[in-house]
Amino acid sequence: MGFKKYRVLICTALFLAMGHFSYAQSENDNEKSMAVIIDENSDFFDALRLRSDLRFQIQKRILFTTIGDIEAFHQKYKDTEMTLEYVIRDRLHTAIFLDQKKNTLQSMDGSDFGLSPNQSASELTDQLVSLIGSMYYGADEVEALGQ
Repeated sequence: MGFKKYRVLICTALFLAMGHFSYAQSENDNEKSMAVIIDENSDFFDALRLRSDLRFQIQKRILFTTIGDIEAFHQKYKDTEMTLEYVIRDRLHTAIFLDQKKNTLQSMDGSDFGLSPNQSASELTDQLVSLIGSMYYGADEVEALGQ
């Protein structure tokens, strides 16, 4: 009788474990599907450079913005020859996702940082530079901008 009890426990444990691994696979598939949807969206402008020197799973940040047109980011950044878009996508390793419900930065570790609403592209870029500059890995990126 003791053997039957252990057999039931072992079978139950195996059944639950298989269900867990199946769910985990499904969750990973959903993440991959979402990544494909974002990458194929015409409002998504991927980072031009990744931070491959770090050990994060995601090697870029994502700026979700209420601004609806990438042209807004084509003005010059401060007194440089770089555009706002170039600073964000290349120098700060950040993708831009236009026409979103709110302004948010998703960092490489997956943390979300709320940004002020209703800003111009220039103001949003300044806030982004300030925020990334306060991050451990972002400080060097901002310092290289000459801030």
